Amino acid sequence: MPTTLADIARALGVSKMTVSRAINNHPEISPETRSRILGAAQRMNYRPNQYARALTTNRSYLLGVVVPDLMHSYFAEICRGIETVAKPLGYQNLICSTDEDAANEEVEIQALLPRTDGLILASSASSDDPKFYRRILREQARIVLIDRRLEGLKCSTVTTDDVKVGVLATEHLIRLGYRKVGHLKGTAASTAVMRFEGYKQALAKHRIPLDESLVRECGFTESDGYRSMSAWIAEGNVPPALFAANDPAAIGAMTAITEAGLRIPDDVAIVGGGNIHYGDMLRVPLTTVAWSTSEMGQNAARLLVAMVEGKRRPKEQHIIVEPELVVRESCGAAKAIRA
Repeated sequence: MPTTLADIARALGVSKMTVSRAINNHPEISPETRSRILGAAQRMNYRPNQYARALTTNRSYLLGVVVPDLMHSYFAEICRGIETVAKPLGYQNLICSTDEDAANEEVEIQALLPRTDGLILASSASSDDPKFYRRILREQARIVLIDRRLEGLKCSTVTTDDVKVGVLATEHLIRLGYRKVGHLKGTAASTAVMRFEGYKQALAKHRIPLDESLVRECGFTESDGYRSMSAWIAEGNVPPALFAANDPAAIGAMTAITEAGLRIPDDVAIVGGGNIHYGDMLRVPLTTVAWSTSEMGQNAARLLVAMVEGKRRPKEQHIIVEPELVVRESCGAAKAIRA
């Protein structure tokens, strides 16, 4: 038989009402008691009756999660972080992948909004074009942006410091001795825009002029990185060091570099961003800039649940998960470099 509130109450020696209030995040329950009850509920595999709860609370207990690419372990790890907070509180996730397509994203959001209590969104839309999102916020949609921002949108966010990501990656290559550092740009998303800004700031700090010929349009997938790098190699003028907007683009570029008979890092050193889970297991382990995707997901879930369960809309909050450089072999840090 499924575990009931009464079963949890008996196991802990508390009242059924206390268990119910803890699971429903009632303000009269202390954090310590709530944590103890939620832990027991998880251990006892408690599953709330979603239909009964929805009828009594006018909520679905479903959270929509919209990400650009579920094949990218980065977003899968974010989803897992969301789940670790949402599930013990009785919420389930409905996850949609948009394939980095802003039009597809709007369709998915329109489908999710009436079925969920709120959305956690990593938007593929251009960071300076939030008209659609302004409209749905006016219609009282509950949204937390994760990983990516939308310019001017009054909405809570959980991101890393993407300018710092660009600075850390580019400055690391410069400090290794490289004066000619290229950049594989991402999409129109805020992450790519701000990492490019960090790249430019690092060059300026070290008095290296920005050379537009060393900046190539790319994207965020391995195939994007492969195509962009292959074209660059065919044209010539490939720099001895590269900062790619994220790890998948870097990995795709590394494949193109190797296929062209060039060596990493001897001929081309490369740094990515995001610390994809298999980056340290590549033939040449990838130097990257890392931050906690699990922490991002957990923070976003807490913000959204607080918004759903609060009596009034809270003020927007902006949580930044700090990035740090992870040095591996692809950057050539072990060698004395001249470029």
